[in-house]
Amino acid sequence: MQYKTMTGRVKAVDEADGIVEAFVNTMGVVDADGDIVEPTAFNKSIRNNLPIPVLSGHDQGKLVGKVIFAQPKYIDGDEYRLFTRMQMNMNTEAGRDAFSNVAGDYVREWSIGFNIPKESDVEQEGSDVSTVVRRIANLDWVEVSSVIRGSSPSTETVAAKAA
Repeated sequence: MQYKTMTGRVKAVDEADGIVEAFVNTMGVVDADGDIVEPTAFNKSIRNNLPIPVLSGHDQGKLVGKVIFAQPKYIDGDEYRLFTRMQMNMNTEAGRDAFSNVAGDYVREWSIGFNIPKESDVEQEGSDVSTVVRRIANLDWVEVSSVIRGSSPSTETVAAKAA
């Protein structure tokens, strides 16, 4: 599985239902891994796979919530960001801890886990290994994680609040 990560910060907090809104991936720009994720790359997964699991640190043993809504949002120029609304599982200690870490601004970055379907076209631009850019037009979105540091730029936690 591959991962893309973004920085985040909280703007509002209300713990009742453990709702977190965040931009979890930036699309249309080169990330730290040398990838450009196209703005439409998530569309099929959003249609077919919601809810998407929310994990802590890509650890499948630490399921902390689920993505209940996702939509690419235009930002500027070629840049789009994947807006998500997540519900942390406040009935579990892991879910409450994850919400507290995000709301308290202890964990400020997000990362997505994905696979590239076999039928997908992935274009590579450039020939030097250090400058090759991979353009991803379609991906199989598997999970979102709160992480310490990741590769996708310009994330932010929009809110952590009650539904």
